[in-house]
Amino acid sequence: MFESEFAKTEYIAKDNTVFHVWKKEAHFDDYRDPVTASLEMLREHKGSLFVVDARNGFEDVPEDVEWGFQFFLPELKKTDCKIWGFILPELSDIEGEIDLWTAEIEKNFTVIRAESYEDIIKKASEICSKKEHIITEVKLVPLKESDREQFIKDNQEAFNYGALEEFGRRDDHFEEDGEIISHETISHAIDEGAAYRIMQDGKPVGGVVIKTEFDQGELELLFVSPAVHSKGIGYAAWCAIEEMHPEVVVWNTVTPYFEKRNIHFYVNRCGFHIVEYFNEHHCDPNDKDGEMFDMFAFEKILSTTAEAIQEQIKRVAYYEDIMQQAAKNNSPELLKALSDYYSSPAWKRDFAADEAGLLPKDIKRGVLSEDGIYNLLEA
Repeated sequence: MFESEFAKTEYIAKDNTVFHVWKKEAHFDDYRDPVTASLEMLREHKGSLFVVDARNGFEDVPEDVEWGFQFFLPELKKTDCKIWGFILPELSDIEGEIDLWTAEIEKNFTVIRAESYEDIIKKASEICSKKEHIITEVKLVPLKESDREQFIKDNQEAFNYGALEEFGRRDDHFEEDGEIISHETISHAIDEGAAYRIMQDGKPVGGVVIKTEFDQGELELLFVSPAVHSKGIGYAAWCAIEEMHPEVVVWNTVTPYFEKRNIHFYVNRCGFHIVEYFNEHHCDPNDKDGEMFDMFAFEKILSTTAEAIQEQIKRVAYYEDIMQQAAKNNSPELLKALSDYYSSPAWKRDFAADEAGLLPKDIKRGVLSEDGIYNLLEA
């Protein structure tokens, strides 16, 4: 148990719950020490709930909110905790702070808000008893070359299943004879990314292909055998991907407009948001062959982690080097790479991280100077 004049946190064994009570508003170490104590208890007690009584205090100092998002939430994700409860009256004078935290917490946890500890425990029990909240155990195993062709066939079968559900046997959505997604498309994704078999009880039940660069990732393919649909395998695989890459804070993927099962999965289960719809009137600027027509683009943004900050440092160093080289030889290729970075969300994240003081003070950061890049590109 931890107790100070600001907070009390204890483990309640009968409910397998870490119960954190704020006595009054706290800041800096007075805030972080009890929160860290709760984190240690959540690490110690597997699968425990986290219940926070915020009726008598909370905090909204920007430095502590940033600490919570940068350190506490990423570390909490590494525990077995899946449910977070807030004890608050129906209407509270700290709704703004609670909404801020809830929006971030809900990306990775089920959030319960109630007016008493007993109500939260009851609701948590109801949630845990539902089949859809049971986490299925799967493993991601690197694809073997000997399994490559079967992986491609299984992927095609899974994609065909969704299309045939929607369109019957009409073939106007197929990339090649009888296949929604071509052998070439899948093979290229495997060559360009990292492919894994989804294994359950030692048997292959699906597959994924991902590609990562610095703090961003692309989910190129994710499929589950139609024979084991609706058993939580896809969601378990996605959780494994996130756990495998704590450095990635922005994930992107696409899926055809007719794949209702996929759209539900990405939005309602995995926490993605639809950010674009590519069609003949709004084309992907990088799509030269029209393959992205009638596709939804999805994005999921996670909390920044220590691993992500390290990747941002690497990226800044990488483009700083490109900037120095471009300044010497005025290479069109280097200037284009620099221009693409400058106009990308990645540059905005790096710039914001630097402004927030998250990047080391001693790194070279000329590439984060708007005037420096602009002057070089306009020279």
